[in-house]
Amino acid sequence: MASEQDDGATAYLGLQHHFLLERRAARALSAQDFNLALAYADRRCRIDPPPAAHCFVLRAEANWHLGRQKAALSDLAQALSIAPTDINANRRMLLWSEDERRRAAASNLIAHDEAPNTVRSAIAVLQASGQRRWAAVSVFDSHVAGWVAWGDEAEIEATISFEDGTLTSVLVADPFHPLASRQIKATGFRLRRPPSERPQQLIMTSEGEAFKIQRLPPNLGCTQRLSRGETSKSVADVSDALPTIIVPVYGDLQATRSCLQSLIQARTASPGTKTKSRDSAYRILVVNDATPDPELRDHLLELAATNEIDLLINPINLGFVGAINRALSEVKNGDVVLLNADTVVPPGFVERLAAAAHSAPDIGTATPFSNNGDIFSFPIPNQENPMPGYDELIALDRIAAATNKSIVVDVPSGIGFCLYVTRACLDAVIGLSESYERGYLEDVDFCLRARASGFRSVCSASVFVGHHGSRSFGEEKRKLVRRNLDILDQRFPGYRRECLAFEAVDPLRFARATIERGLGRLDRDSVLIATAMGSSLDIARARAAEIANAGEHAILIIRDLAGLRLSAYDESAPQSIFIDLSSDAAKDRAAKIIADLRPTRLEVLDPAVDAELTRLAHSQAIRIDTWITADMEGISSQLSTKAPLLAPTPAAEAFARSRMPRRTINTRSWKVEPLVLPSGQPLGRTLAIVPVSSSPVIFRVIRAIAARLQHEAVSIVVAGATLNDLELMSFPNLFVTGNTHLAELADVLLPHAPSWLFTDFGDPLFGHPTIEAVRQANRKVAYCDWSNRLVAPRPGDLPISPDIDDAALADALASWIGAPQT
Repeated sequence: MASEQDDGATAYLGLQHHFLLERRAARALSAQDFNLALAYADRRCRIDPPPAAHCFVLRAEANWHLGRQKAALSDLAQALSIAPTDINANRRMLLWSEDERRRAAASNLIAHDEAPNTVRSAIAVLQASGQRRWAAVSVFDSHVAGWVAWGDEAEIEATISFEDGTLTSVLVADPFHPLASRQIKATGFRLRRPPSERPQQLIMTSEGEAFKIQRLPPNLGCTQRLSRGETSKSVADVSDALPTIIVPVYGDLQATRSCLQSLIQARTASPGTKTKSRDSAYRILVVNDATPDPELRDHLLELAATNEIDLLINPINLGFVGAINRALSEVKNGDVVLLNADTVVPPGFVERLAAAAHSAPDIGTATPFSNNGDIFSFPIPNQENPMPGYDELIALDRIAAATNKSIVVDVPSGIGFCLYVTRACLDAVIGLSESYERGYLEDVDFCLRARASGFRSVCSASVFVGHHGSRSFGEEKRKLVRRNLDILDQRFPGYRRECLAFEAVDPLRFARATIERGLGRLDRDSVLIATAMGSSLDIARARAAEIANAGEHAILIIRDLAGLRLSAYDESAPQSIFIDLSSDAAKDRAAKIIADLRPTRLEVLDPAVDAELTRLAHSQAIRIDTWITADMEGISSQLSTKAPLLAPTPAAEAFARSRMPRRTINTRSWKVEPLVLPSGQPLGRTLAIVPVSSSPVIFRVIRAIAARLQHEAVSIVVAGATLNDLELMSFPNLFVTGNTHLAELADVLLPHAPSWLFTDFGDPLFGHPTIEAVRQANRKVAYCDWSNRLVAPRPGDLPISPDIDDAALADALASWIGAPQT
């Protein structure tokens, strides 16, 4: 495949490599060479720059024509996760799927596709599911335009609601409209929008039932100081400086109840608070953004009637941004907290957020830790960690308050699930931008505009707020985020790079680690696994999975450039604690940390394990199990000669015996799922090389093999990433797939139909899940024989001595696959 030079070898191997992979995949599809198309498209989906939606559509097309429907639909789902409104992905999903994904694709195509035939097909799908009316709308400053179609004789009305009234038009069927048929009536429309500083709403109704509701952003320079609207009661005098908690509400009754209950309870329990009304530490201002849930509406009215909350009622849905800005117009003084209705707050959270925000005059916003708060997430950042129960949340918050008192950390921006904003910052920035849709990234935009006005955003590390996340908008979140990211990139093009740099340095790690240490002693025993980054970590995770399956709690001690980091395999705490063994005082602290983990044993899988760690384990009478996962001879002096060494494979035992003949070595085989490649597939003369790292040694061996076979009628596919993919792909018969995980290895190798596999070379590794799976694959396998012929090979396999040089190894492989001798 790499021998095709029609696009130019220099370009193929240079800066335009990813573009040419896409071009070649498209050409192969046109030529109906679907295996070749899959190979090119698959590599494109695995390399940088990050693949766009159309890359996954290319791979989906190849998979579909190869009869791999499940893989094709998975690729389309990936494309739609990147670009939810992508036309080509939605068209294929409409044709290929038969479930809810098909109906979702139909809705997307109705909203965004302009091809009448496609739209008619989409309407037919939705009509079969019971829908009777459909519409697509484009919004402009002066008007809205689009089309509407319906399947009965009912009259269609389109109403634009605005602050001073409504404009209603009756839409008459046009028999010549492209979507019109005997069964379907259709017409186009163009409706004038009156100028307004406030959001407007388009409502399309039939027989009194609204079937299309769309928010229209302000089309006149928004002052953000909006006029007071309908309220359930007059909003209280805000001349004092108490913070105001603003909670927009639309749906999810259960989450909203929990949120407001926690706010009221926290206000009652706030330091120095004696009553739960106007003398409290903060004001709760809820915005009912025209919720369609009558039970939720009644609940809000009950709380307002008992003076628990102040309530604003929007007669039409303004969306998250519009609801926030309307509330901001009601709060003339004092700081504010923007709070999602799917959060749960602890007592004292406002006071501590305020202390952080006012710890320096140039701080404009403060955001707490949360289980689900992007960079503010705990224990694992940028991940939706499980929502803790209320008692657990309170305990976490108390630990954060005690251990991270007065700790603030600068961050690229705050996050709006709980965003404290000072009055000085709010007056400078004014309000949220109306350019973003419904609750995603307008908070980031606000913070970045605040930065331009001289204000910093910080994390208040002494506060922990629970956050369910994505409950208000459900499946629409992905679409909203993707749309709003495009807007944010245009306004602040360097923001994403800044976030990547922040995540790499992770300044919040120390504050997370402080909370983790404050958790104290675990409530269950654990098994510690000493490992390192790279291939050793792959082996350790495989071992941790076995330990977890046996009902034990595994905690990895990972050696990296920063030291020894603790990471619970089940993603609970700890995740951020580093063990320092550089001084006596540090060792004492480390001993306390280790003791609190309640270890029953320490399993050593790292051939370069810190001697101080094993000494610490001995001092606490912790049993040490040492696994032969590599050449462990270098640490044998650290280990008790009485304790047997453990081997995960017979080859590991044979290897260890040849180097440590006096040691007792026992084999305890780990569970291995063999790699299964299609059995009925016609096999080509292809050698698949499966590396497990991108080390210089691995690269050197692959290059020697490629040089030996470059003039033979043999193709080489490297299933993984290497030190220099493009240099290897300069050989005429070699293709590199890009980074590949074991779970997808069979799919990656499918278009190449290899007859032979080669793995387990470079340096000895035992128990690595990929190596062990490939060595048991349903193909002939070559590998370095670390057992020195003590473990018999399977029939047809090729054990290669690890003592020969690269050229001899390449000759051995060539002879094995039947290439002529040089």
